[in-house]
Amino acid sequence: MKCTPILSLLLFMPTYTFASCACETIDSWKNLKNIIQSSSTDALLRLCPFQIEKPNSESSIVIPNSMHIMCAKESRSDECIIQGTGNTESNTNHEAFKIPQNVHNVWFQGLYFQRIGKGVIKSEGLNLQITDSIFEKCQSPPKSRGAIVLIEVNSTATIIDTIFRHNQGSAVQSYGKLTVSHCSFTDNESTPIWISNDETENRGGGVGGAIMNGPGGYLKIYNSQFLRNMADKDGPAVWSYEDTAIDLGSNCGMKNHIVGNSPSNEEVILGVCDGIYYKEVSSGDSKGNLCASFGGECGSPFLDK
Repeated sequence: MKCTPILSLLLFMPTYTFASCACETIDSWKNLKNIIQSSSTDALLRLCPFQIEKPNSESSIVIPNSMHIMCAKESRSDECIIQGTGNTESNTNHEAFKIPQNVHNVWFQGLYFQRIGKGVIKSEGLNLQITDSIFEKCQSPPKSRGAIVLIEVNSTATIIDTIFRHNQGSAVQSYGKLTVSHCSFTDNESTPIWISNDETENRGGGVGGAIMNGPGGYLKIYNSQFLRNMADKDGPAVWSYEDTAIDLGSNCGMKNHIVGNSPSNEEVILGVCDGIYYKEVSSGDSKGNLCASFGGECGSPFLDK
């Protein structure tokens, strides 16, 4: 059943008021696509806990209008898992979800994405919200522009209480306005090469293993942790093209490494940056290439899902 809620804003997050309704049963990627793409504006889609496969060669779900897609959990053990399977095709990009430029106020809540190839979410709209979700062992598209979550130019997004772990390619890449709060980034890599369909392809720009704040981007980070992320160039935790990435406090970083390979193909640590790496800065004596470390070391990941 689809609920149509009343949408209001509270502390910049959408708040929905709705009558009690049953959750929607999901049994396949095709089924999920049909439900989402036939939904009305501002629909609340409460999905019963499920586990489905998304063939990595399948086309995207294009979000047609504003909506709140949530996992209807009754306990902490309940999950809504979308798991990528099979090889990707090398000549096309098939992010699992695409939000067009004219679609705003899309909210993903409580979803678990695993092993999805060629990116999970690409947003060109305003006010994307991702909360209480997990992105694990996913791959970015095979090009320099693209990530597990991609926020395009003139888009806005907020990511809260979400885990990114063991992803290949930047976990998040933004060219718009992005706020990240209470999130955990662990063992994500931004490396220039990956293998898909037995072909070697470029992936990512080699920077920003956890977050890349690209040209024109504006990034705010609060109370998040960055553990053991890697890049082969700069900014293994957070990389920013300009000084438009802001540490709002309570962030921590540890063992975020710039890595390379020795002649014997062993991994070599070339540098460390447990904070935000700025390629360029517009004030002060430094002209850029500056690592601004977060305030302290991290303990174990504080998001246990």
